[in-house]
Amino acid sequence: MGVEQDPPPEPPRGGDNLLGVRNRVIVGVVFAALYIVTFGPRTGWVPGVLSGVLGGIVLFLLLREVDARRRRR
Repeated sequence: MGVEQDPPPEPPRGGDNLLGVRNRVIVGVVFAALYIVTFGPRTGWVPGVLSGVLGGIVLFLLLREVDARRRRR
């Protein structure tokens, strides 16, 4: 005759990340390397390397934000 209560919510787990920091770094480095190899000969090596590194950083930050938003949900 008691009132049923919902079970308490589960605490957040460490495995809820889309990718860990290590995997985000690997994805960023692979992106930068592929971009440099692809666009270096076409556009020149300095712009290719600079664009590849900046693109890898942007991809890393994007994946970090996706993880943060997933954790907030």
